[in-house]
Amino acid sequence: MFIKSVWIENSGETIQLLCSLNRYLSMFSVLPRLIYIVSAGEVNVLIERCVIRFIADLEDIGHDILFLGSACTSFHAAILSYSTRKESEALIINLEVARDRQQECLDALGVGIKPGQDGLKVTTGVAVTWICRNYQSQSIYRVSNCTILSQHLSLNGAQHLINNLSKMTSIIAEQDTSRVVSFNIASRWAKCLLQGFSCIEKTSWLPSIEDDGKHYLSIKPLMEINKYFVDEGFKKLVVITLGGGGRAGCLTIERPFAEQNGLVSSLINTKTLSLEQAYTDFSVAWHIGYIRGGNHLLHIRNALQYPQKKYRGKVNQIFHWVLGSRSWRMLLPDQGTGYV
Repeated sequence: MFIKSVWIENSGETIQLLCSLNRYLSMFSVLPRLIYIVSAGEVNVLIERCVIRFIADLEDIGHDILFLGSACTSFHAAILSYSTRKESEALIINLEVARDRQQECLDALGVGIKPGQDGLKVTTGVAVTWICRNYQSQSIYRVSNCTILSQHLSLNGAQHLINNLSKMTSIIAEQDTSRVVSFNIASRWAKCLLQGFSCIEKTSWLPSIEDDGKHYLSIKPLMEINKYFVDEGFKKLVVITLGGGGRAGCLTIERPFAEQNGLVSSLINTKTLSLEQAYTDFSVAWHIGYIRGGNHLLHIRNALQYPQKKYRGKVNQIFHWVLGSRSWRMLLPDQGTGYV
């Protein structure tokens, strides 16, 4: 699998980010029909109605929309899903907007900015990645591996995850133009996992862009790929991204050339869910928190799929929310258009 382009915008709040995203997409006369929409906040991001309108507008002009997620490894979820399909090209759009909705997901898991928590503070953003099955002259990266590992709940779960990560990082440890990108973030779990690697192993690792506590959610690996390929000229990267529910997403990215093979699809565990039901669950939580003034974080946690224990230990677990109604616009009470 190959990447033709990556565009990222981190400046502004939801309305400004969606407008920037629309301006970027309007630069192209033709876009792939298949579009993946991903967000670490799952369906909670759709509580902002302008987000639904943005997606509905894409659907109205003929795009096939797939709404996927797997915590902060949601970009990986789209890559894995696409590896099983036949379309020659697709877009992945990361919608890490709606700052309050995203932050309350982290706070609900105890890793956010509430007193006594880990301190992950959301930095919102949007990103567009144009992916294609075969090499093209415009290809800038090749995805040679994509895996979402998951830590078991057993006593040796953390060590098992560390062992699996070590296998992936050791492959390129001796190559001069190749590097591992650290998964160090403001998380106690991340610090514990890092202790499982020797100082020698970590010596050559490139720093995570989230060393300072900022949290870019599912956009993190894209920012690191751009930074270390474009700015520093490395030819191969293993980018590790931690995600809620014990996940560790691993992407191996290389400089492309025509003779390379595409990404071979792996065993993928896909859970198909009702988008309308998820939307109702998050709406109820929002009503409890912002209309009734209650503590809604427990309801947010219960509405999220990725923290649920039944998914722990499952490799390449992704979530696909399916719309039962005729169109995305049916989610809007007024079925209107435009960003208001």
